[in-house]
Amino acid sequence: MKILVLMPLDEKSTFMSAGIYKYLSDDVKDHCFSMPNFMDYAVQTKISQNWTYALFNSIVAAESVYKTAEKEGDDLIIIGNMPTSYHFDLIVNFQDLAESLPYEDKFVEKIKELAKDEEILMNKLNLYENKDSSLAMHNVEATAKFLSDYIKTDPHLEKIKEEYEEKLKQWTQSQKSTILN
Repeated sequence: MKILVLMPLDEKSTFMSAGIYKYLSDDVKDHCFSMPNFMDYAVQTKISQNWTYALFNSIVAAESVYKTAEKEGDDLIIIGNMPTSYHFDLIVNFQDLAESLPYEDKFVEKIKELAKDEEILMNKLNLYENKDSSLAMHNVEATAKFLSDYIKTDPHLEKIKEEYEEKLKQWTQSQKSTILN
């Protein structure tokens, strides 16, 4: 299962994102990538020279994390935003600690204005919007509990199908050997 928690990709979101991460169950923390916190890390360690560079670095990092999770068949929670070419089973948003508000990201909107003539950058900024969110959330502890519980509801149909096909293959081989003997 892939879950996207839409959150503004800016400095003020680092505390909200860290709060959600803090309250996730331990087994779910291993499947979570927080883009605002990655951006903060990138700026603090000088990997990115400023928040604008950190924005693009975090999108590239999130894409890499997504592809790895998909390849490994792992669950994933991305806190932040990604290009719409990446599929999520659930999209919710977290805009404010105290009330459930519609999603908006003024920093990304400003960067879109500045990068409007740069096709490569604009492709990275084709991100999810408020209309894509099925639920506006607030309260980091309640949100983390919801995410921890929800991600565990995934029946992992692809894994079940794979196991079914393996059992079917074993059964077919068993039937062939019975018939031949």
